[in-house]
Amino acid sequence: MMNLIKTSFLFLVSLNFSLADWNLEEKKINYLLNKISKVEGKFVRNDKEHSPQDAVKHMKMKLATAQNSWFAPKKSEWTAKMFIEKIASKSSFSGNPYKIKFNNGRVILVQHWLIKQLQNYK
Repeated sequence: MMNLIKTSFLFLVSLNFSLADWNLEEKKINYLLNKISKVEGKFVRNDKEHSPQDAVKHMKMKLATAQNSWFAPKKSEWTAKMFIEKIASKSSFSGNPYKIKFNNGRVILVQHWLIKQLQNYK
């Protein structure tokens, strides 16, 4: 009986830590999506330009699809770094990297920009 109680307690503690980690990672992902929405420029996906708002919609759709896929990690296992690597960096179909074309003409890979943004998360 005591072993069952200990096992149940450890399971609940590990579940709680998993959910706590996901809550933090979800906040980081939302932080990144918010940063994307405020970019002064266009997002380039498969050689077509899109508004920051359209980029956010697209990334949210990709994330939701991935999190509900039977072959992807469970939602609670996703991290902001995984979001950058698996969702926000390149096209799932062509493999082409996503880019940001700022209004001043500078072009940067979304992956590099998001990694820098994540480093600034507080």
